[in-house]
Amino acid sequence: MRFLISKLNTSTKTFLRQCGYIEIANPHKNNEISYARSLDPGRFYPRFHIYPVRDREGSQRASVSNGVYLSFDLHLDAKKPSYEGTSAHSGEYDGQIIEEESERIKKIAERFKPENHSPTSLGFVEKKSLWQKIKDYFV
Repeated sequence: MRFLISKLNTSTKTFLRQCGYIEIANPHKNNEISYARSLDPGRFYPRFHIYPVRDREGSQRASVSNGVYLSFDLHLDAKKPSYEGTSAHSGEYDGQIIEEESERIKKIAERFKPENHSPTSLGFVEKKSLWQKIKDYFV
């Protein structure tokens, strides 16, 4: 299942870690990066498997008419591939469980929207020059 989320104020890797995913580099696909989240803690399968979708230039952002979005491909790997070098793993690419997971990810993404980010003060106060103080007094 492919879905879109709004641009984030953090990296894709950090965002997906917040969603409970771990990074995987696939040695059979030129170390392609994807992310997985196990449904059974302590076991690697079954797992959700998500790929950030990249455009032709290698960027992960997908332009959409009303803004910039990130695109993801999500599926469920039911079991480990049966034969070495194959990708046959009884995967589910749509259905209720996939839709629920994509909605969960979208809900978490709401916390990482740039407009929801309020900068925190580090306690530094900008010093004003004498002329700025005089100007501020009269304005």
